[in-house]
Amino acid sequence: MKTDYNKLAKSIVELIGGTENVVSLTHCITRLRFVLKDEAKAKKSAIEELQGVVSVIKAGGQYQVVIGKEVEDVYQALGKIPGIKLEGTVDIDEKDNIPQGRKNLLTMLLETISGIFMPCMSAMVAAGLLKAVVIMLSMFGALSAESTTYAILYAVGDAFFYFMPFFLAAAAAKKFGSNIYMGLSVAAAFLYPNLLSLFESGTEVTFTVIPVKLLNYSNTVIPIIFAVYVMTKIEKLFKRIIPKIVAGVFVPSLTLLVTVPLSLIVIGPVTDQLSSWLATGITYFVGICPPVVGFIVGASWSLLIMLGLHWAIITVAINNLMVLGIDKILPITFPCTFSHAGAALGVAIKTKDAKVKEVATAAFFSAFIGNISEPAIYGVNLKYKKPFIVACICDGIAGALIASAGAGFTDAIGAVSIFNLPVVATWPGGVVMLIGIAIGFFGTVIGTFLFGYSDKMLVEQKET
Repeated sequence: MKTDYNKLAKSIVELIGGTENVVSLTHCITRLRFVLKDEAKAKKSAIEELQGVVSVIKAGGQYQVVIGKEVEDVYQALGKIPGIKLEGTVDIDEKDNIPQGRKNLLTMLLETISGIFMPCMSAMVAAGLLKAVVIMLSMFGALSAESTTYAILYAVGDAFFYFMPFFLAAAAAKKFGSNIYMGLSVAAAFLYPNLLSLFESGTEVTFTVIPVKLLNYSNTVIPIIFAVYVMTKIEKLFKRIIPKIVAGVFVPSLTLLVTVPLSLIVIGPVTDQLSSWLATGITYFVGICPPVVGFIVGASWSLLIMLGLHWAIITVAINNLMVLGIDKILPITFPCTFSHAGAALGVAIKTKDAKVKEVATAAFFSAFIGNISEPAIYGVNLKYKKPFIVACICDGIAGALIASAGAGFTDAIGAVSIFNLPVVATWPGGVVMLIGIAIGFFGTVIGTFLFGYSDKMLVEQKET
């Protein structure tokens, strides 16, 4: 039955405590992400019973309503409700603001990381998939890597990753409360062709009498985020001391005049070095005892996603790839989506209940074909508990195998899906990654069918 998005949106707002309880609203691939003034006013169980809602999660300071692939439709319907502002913060009185003291450092860090990377994810996934398709066409001889057609198509996929500082700058500026075009201006200075030419030529560079260590900031992650953060602080300082009558001209000009040289002289080189140390340190840690680290990361990855903690690891992994040219952390997590798809398929095969079979089958296709695992996790596996446990165990076993092989990914192609597995096979330890993914998928199908699910669970749920 087709979902009435307007009706669903109104019901969610009503059950979440009304528009006056909504501080901000964004969305990702499958979830509506609310920040609420008072989460106690939201009726979690009632929201989960709404047709079109998969689950409700409270994580990272957000009240997340899992919708699935139709999240964009519901999101737009929410935007039609007076008092709800999309991709922004609702105007609230100072006395109603949420005290920052209620948030611990970890929560604030995770909110910042997810707030910066989440808006970029759709473009990153799209670019990664296109890049993978072009690489596969070249691998199978359908497209010559020497052709101009290849060059153009590869640019479509690779451009996002090369110009990543621009995307992160815009997202960071918005997250830190500054003008996104100011953030983009800092990123533009980082990637300005003349400066890149000076870097490549090895010319000695000074700013007045201060030596400048120029770097190639394309494909970098951490330097631009820190630079934009510092820019917002400098901007706020100038707003306080410059008269409003001339602030519109002098604040942005002086902000860039201070931020860009400071970034090139101090922030960029320092954070680049920190990035290098972080990448080297994490890689060393993974190498100390690969099977143990692999099992722990693999088995806990689903839980980390649910808690919103996975963003910290993804950020480190992307940084590893950009700094070292290889990352050995994320490959451990590659079987996760496939294992939850397998668990959902196991439920679909085992159950005789028509409704459960329909939901589980749809969740399987969503994860296996669409690479979106939330419907499988929240709508099926976590609901019946044992399929979720089976998936986590299989992920742990697969993760231990992948880590032991020293497998790593060397090309930024976005999330691993059924469509780019041939590219995965070309990476270091790629064959082992494919074996790990097979363990995750077939292991959970078999495990769930044999002892992870029974229709008796439906009776038990009704009784409770």
